[in-house]
Amino acid sequence: MMLTLLNRRLRRLRSSRERGVALAMVVGIAAVLLLLVATTMSFSVSGLVRSNHDADWDAAMSAAFAGIGEYQGRLTNDPSYQQYGNPNSPFTIANNSQGTVTLPTGANANPAFVVTNGGSWAPVPLTDGLPANASYRYEVDNSKYASNGILHIRATGKVDNVTRSVVANIKQTGFTNYVYFTDYEELDPALNGGGCPKAYAWSGTSRPTGCLINFVAGDTFDGQVHSNDTLNICGGTFKQKVSTANPNRNSLGNLYSQTNCSGTPVFNAGAPVNSALITMPPPQAQLDQVRTDIPARVPVPGCLYTGPTKITFLISGGIASMNVISPWTVKTQINPTATPPSGTTPTFCGKPGVPGASAAANANTLADLTNGVTIPIGSPSQIFNNLAYVQSVPTTSTDPNYWSTSASPNANTLKCVGADNTSTGNGIGYPIANEIVSTYAPYNCRAGDVFVQGAMHGAMTINADHFVWITGKLVYSDPANDILGLVGAGAVWVWDPQVCTNPTPFPTARNTTCSSSKDYVTWESTSSSGNCARTISAAILSNYHSFEVHNYASASYAGYLCVTGSIAQEYRGPVGTGSGSSGFLKRYSYDTRLLNSPPPKFPTPRTTSFNVATEIEVKTAFSATGAPLS
Repeated sequence: MMLTLLNRRLRRLRSSRERGVALAMVVGIAAVLLLLVATTMSFSVSGLVRSNHDADWDAAMSAAFAGIGEYQGRLTNDPSYQQYGNPNSPFTIANNSQGTVTLPTGANANPAFVVTNGGSWAPVPLTDGLPANASYRYEVDNSKYASNGILHIRATGKVDNVTRSVVANIKQTGFTNYVYFTDYEELDPALNGGGCPKAYAWSGTSRPTGCLINFVAGDTFDGQVHSNDTLNICGGTFKQKVSTANPNRNSLGNLYSQTNCSGTPVFNAGAPVNSALITMPPPQAQLDQVRTDIPARVPVPGCLYTGPTKITFLISGGIASMNVISPWTVKTQINPTATPPSGTTPTFCGKPGVPGASAAANANTLADLTNGVTIPIGSPSQIFNNLAYVQSVPTTSTDPNYWSTSASPNANTLKCVGADNTSTGNGIGYPIANEIVSTYAPYNCRAGDVFVQGAMHGAMTINADHFVWITGKLVYSDPANDILGLVGAGAVWVWDPQVCTNPTPFPTARNTTCSSSKDYVTWESTSSSGNCARTISAAILSNYHSFEVHNYASASYAGYLCVTGSIAQEYRGPVGTGSGSSGFLKRYSYDTRLLNSPPPKFPTPRTTSFNVATEIEVKTAFSATGAPLS
């Protein structure tokens, strides 16, 4: 009996213990499961938060890019918009632009320019596909715009509590984007005759075949090529993109013609494509850049020279300079709004001669026909990163550089003759002795012509209201940093004079050849210059006419005309005939620096667009509340 009771109690105790162990196990497992659920939920919530943050992080960057794009669009619609910004912006102040920007007011007020804590942001349009609360601000640095056309913009995008910033360089799309650009692919009627109409080939207007100029075998273009007209391509190698404003393909499916030829051009980047038409700037627009009365637009005026001017670039003892001879110059900067109009003569432009003084008294001035004035052009000289403008002698009596028709420099002793002192010329050595002068390229004693050559070291643009003559080798001393712009409203000529070897009797018709003639120019050694007979480094523009070789058809074949930079012209200027029968073949190479750093104060097209050259993320400029962080 007792044993039975004991067994029952033992079984109960054992069962109770088992139930206790089971309960403990259940509680333990439940705790583990609860921990797992909690951990899973924690990871899930954390992932959700992280996911939301990542989405905001990406969206904030997109909002910053949207701000850049919106500002870019404003510039394209109104290039003068570069004047607007917030003078109190930390970015603007840091880049010394606070004195050159102002806030737009009234209906033109822009919330993107706000820089204060708690201030407004500009909303990103919902069409951009970003969250409804995506917004941006931007700040402007236009300190380089006057000199090279580049704007620096810092944009900050915001989504929820996340902000990110980018800095972009924005520049105009213009002539300096191409190694070769033409408005009309035909001879310039003013320089070559031929009755060529001012019309594009694709417009349907009939043009004489004599107006056409061909690309030929042996021509090489290492850079983008564009024409508003139809290119007539009989050969040549085009290493990069070729485009035309011609919207119509011919029967062969091409956007170029092969009139009077059947050559095989080489297009390394594909056949020519259609692109937008680019219009020329007005030729006189840059005269404003030598005025002292508009400091808001022209904070550092350049130098004004009057009448035929000779500029020779020099490097001596590591010092860069330019020697200038400009006898008709009286004032090198002007104030046309003064009463009466006035002018000044800053030292960095060179000392002008005194109109009534003798040649001896004007020694070592711009009127010194032998020595001229040697002017430093490297930084910190104010001609560095600036403009030299050459104008024709004014005919308005109130102009500071006016000369009466009966007066001339150096106490009326300067004569409008050539180097032989008898033939008609410009008084500073052109034409050279026994030169045959073309009817289409005369030397005028009072024209705004500039004659330039040498080894250039610095950054500047030379703009002539008539002709630019490249009279010799024109190269950079430091190709990585030097930059030069050449602008000739009348034309840019590669000087190649023809000289009679038997000058008696001298030809009576100044545009004819004599029985025996020769090239005057001593060309570069082709063995040491890669077969370049003439080397030119510059961004070249002729607003209303052409870039052309002087006497291209009568000169014997010299070799390659090697241009590093860019060429833009209203009409196509010939540089030779045939495939090397006279003049030059072309070897044009694009200076890639021109994409981001055009020459200072280089003209831009009348209609243009602004492209983002570079973009990079930088330290965030504003917190989500709008407080500046830097």
